[in-house]
Amino acid sequence: MGLKFCNEAVMCLAQLYPPHERAPQEPNTPLQDALIKRLGPNAHPFTMDVTHLAPPSVQLVPAKEYSGAPIGTSYDVRAYAADRADEKLHRRSTVRMGIRVVQVPSGAEDLPQGTPPHASAEKPFLLSDGKLKLEASLNKGVYYHGDPVLINLALHNNSNKTVRRLKAFIVQHVDVCMFSNGKFKNVVAMINCIGRSPIGPGGSLEKTFVLKPVKGATKNWIALEDSYTKANTSLASTVVCNSPEDRNVFAIYVSYYVKVKALVGAMGGELSVKLPFVLMHSPSEPDPGTTELVVPSEPTPPASPAAPAPPEDQEQNT
Repeated sequence: MGLKFCNEAVMCLAQLYPPHERAPQEPNTPLQDALIKRLGPNAHPFTMDVTHLAPPSVQLVPAKEYSGAPIGTSYDVRAYAADRADEKLHRRSTVRMGIRVVQVPSGAEDLPQGTPPHASAEKPFLLSDGKLKLEASLNKGVYYHGDPVLINLALHNNSNKTVRRLKAFIVQHVDVCMFSNGKFKNVVAMINCIGRSPIGPGGSLEKTFVLKPVKGATKNWIALEDSYTKANTSLASTVVCNSPEDRNVFAIYVSYYVKVKALVGAMGGELSVKLPFVLMHSPSEPDPGTTELVVPSEPTPPASPAAPAPPEDQEQNT
């Protein structure tokens, strides 16, 4: 149909050369000084600040075979050369470098405080006495990527019914703000708590289970932090909208919760509880998907005057 379902917005803009007369003068970082020393006088350092209102980078994995452009929120830095400031950009005079915007707390004081998530529920039965009580809790409310999720589970069957199945699973909820029906749920970890041993009348179960959220085969769109074609791609961190007024139409909000469900046969129904938690990057450890840029203190001499050594290809992901 000729429609292009994407939007681009310029977050920040800077003129590198010649320097703008009203541009703020910021001191160079040690990395910038090393790069200038290595690359020579034609290197122009610059600094760009991404606003805290910018939504983090999120890529959606298609549920079916898909060969189009990546779907999600992505960022890149573009540099171009032109004769005039209002000149139209051309691909032949433009270079671009993809970056990732990741939310991390600045310190322990920014982490959500309070008791770990805890939930309990009871289910009475219409034609029988007694109740079924389910209680679950997590060991903490904030998890870093790669951390196991510990679920403390207690089930007390004070009825004459039999609990056939008891499952615990982690759900990733994705909300694509651009579309009214852009809400998806995916199970990213699951465990069968009782196996083939049902819990009969008067029985109980108290046990701790361990789950680890990972990317797997899903029937809906699942949110990742980087390109889904890479092998070590991690799940997207939690992205929460603080209030309806702050809802960003370009954002993709991601949330996680643990759901524990007890099934009491065909006529007994089910009993379930939800335990929301936050999944994010550690403020003290570097992002595992980030490549460190190492710059030598001295420039590498050429192999010979007639055939200089080729520059090293270096990549830095942010």
